[in-house]
Amino acid sequence: MWNIGAEGQYIIGGLAGTRVALATYGMTGPWILPLMIPAGVVGGMLYAAIPALLKTRLNVNEILTSLMLTYASVQLIYYLIRAPRKDPMGMGFPQTRLFSEAARLPTIIPGTIVHLGVPIAIVVALVARFIMSRSVFGYQMRAVGAAPHAARYGGFSENRTIWLAMLVSGALAGLAGVLEVAGPFQRMVPGFPTNYGFTAIIVAFLGRLNPLGVIFAGIVMAITFVGGEVAQTTIGLPNAATGIFRAMVLFFLLAGDIPVRYWLKRVVTQPAAGAA
Repeated sequence: MWNIGAEGQYIIGGLAGTRVALATYGMTGPWILPLMIPAGVVGGMLYAAIPALLKTRLNVNEILTSLMLTYASVQLIYYLIRAPRKDPMGMGFPQTRLFSEAARLPTIIPGTIVHLGVPIAIVVALVARFIMSRSVFGYQMRAVGAAPHAARYGGFSENRTIWLAMLVSGALAGLAGVLEVAGPFQRMVPGFPTNYGFTAIIVAFLGRLNPLGVIFAGIVMAITFVGGEVAQTTIGLPNAATGIFRAMVLFFLLAGDIPVRYWLKRVVTQPAAGAA
């Protein structure tokens, strides 16, 4: 089962965190950020629950539903920042108010945009690695994904596992969204959907579907993002060129799995005994 709609859940998580930041605008206190983060997590979970419900009740393909919901979330952003959430002092630009200081993630390296969300993401990956390899929940995920009929015989519910997988992945995508909007963006803008959710597919396969590998694969993809922006400003390289590069990375990675998993062997057919 594949959750292709992480981009949409990332957006909804950012919107949920934005709603809390705007509702507490002008307030101070260390409780605002801890309130924004659960809001983003719950927002991502609820949005991921839609394809999970359609999958378990009507057997609708989760790839299609989660993917189409991504475009719905993008349009929701455009509506909110142009009407109900538009900054009244923004000189007509489609954006929300700039978050108050208490609703922004602190930077951990002065002079950069490296914020507190970076170590949080690393801790999440380490916890995910431990859970997937050392817990019954992780074994249940791997068993149902690899052999649903055998897992059902072993007592694992396929529908329950689908719900758990979608809700957890949606929660993590929503967490990423709220950390991003409270970190470098510090307000909701039309450029918030940056295709991070789709890039996560490349990161997952580049990391060999291993949470620890995802950390290093994420750093590699981050270099391509930053390097692409530098190349645009210095040598005028089109933004599409960096996207093509990232797509080719995934293409060659998947193509390389063929000779790794399957060996070509030349078979010489021996003539039958007594044949002319």
